[in-house]
Amino acid sequence: MISRYKFTLLMFLVCTLLPTSLQAEVVNLSWDNDLLTGTDRGYTNGVRLAYLTDTAEETDGKSARFARILRDELSFLSGIGASDSKHAVTLSLRQLMVTPEDITVAEPQFNDIPYAGHLSLSGTLWSWCADTMTGFGAHIGVFGPESGAESVQKWVHKATGSDKPQGWGNQLGTDVVGGIQAAHGRKLLQTGQSDNIEQRVSVIGSGLLSSFRTSAKTGLIWQLGRHLPMNFAPDYAGTSSTIALPGSFTESGSSWSVFIGFGVEYVGYSYIDDNADSYRFDEGPLIGQLGLGATWQWNHLQASVTLRASTSEDERHKDNFSFGTLSLSWKL
Repeated sequence: MISRYKFTLLMFLVCTLLPTSLQAEVVNLSWDNDLLTGTDRGYTNGVRLAYLTDTAEETDGKSARFARILRDELSFLSGIGASDSKHAVTLSLRQLMVTPEDITVAEPQFNDIPYAGHLSLSGTLWSWCADTMTGFGAHIGVFGPESGAESVQKWVHKATGSDKPQGWGNQLGTDVVGGIQAAHGRKLLQTGQSDNIEQRVSVIGSGLLSSFRTSAKTGLIWQLGRHLPMNFAPDYAGTSSTIALPGSFTESGSSWSVFIGFGVEYVGYSYIDDNADSYRFDEGPLIGQLGLGATWQWNHLQASVTLRASTSEDERHKDNFSFGTLSLSWKL
């Protein structure tokens, strides 16, 4: 069992580091920013580039063969390897940054959250059918100047004429972090016809065991639209960074949907909280989440916008927290 786990983890990391060797079926670019909801504090910005391979059930293609290898190696896991399911691998590169509310102050603001930048690579094997979706993955990343968060924020603020952030000299790091993740979703109800208006209710849960963040989430999602895709549990409740990719395109060539999701997260460990030291940041164990938005597909392109809000992550600062996500996917 140990040797199989090591082999699988190695395959994840190798193919994440060398994504250009794969012929990805879907490419996705997502951008998170709290300015989309009118704030500039806490989780300030995040960018994610993700690839979804061909399905393991395809007859040819390098990425299909890679997906088959992982499907067969991980078939001992619950939900993986079923004959009526499709399997594919998501590879993603993600950068995020956290800043205090006032970025014009150079000195540490111990009454607020510290500066933090994070860059990570991850790989997830997904298995899905009409009624369920399951994923298992691994990730590795770095905190600190090596994340590039300082350079990116300064460049963006210069390009947009915004205030120059002054406090990055106090950011957390340098540290290497990593871990494993899992997610499972299930459709509860679907009504209507695909060529007319449909609605669907689904539930999803996920877990993250990592030196970056250890948490468990669950959420309930309601969707309304025309030609709803097979993917019934996208990232509307903040349950997974790349769950929106598998089965997200419909065969009809065009579709639209609106959605709302409710979720709750239990946080057992947070790197930022654990390393905040003299800062007055103290992350609470329970966080409520709300997400709403819309998705539109035209042929091989899909765009979505999601607005998210949550209860405060800081037990000392009870202000609610919010940000928006813009996402564009291209099916090759």
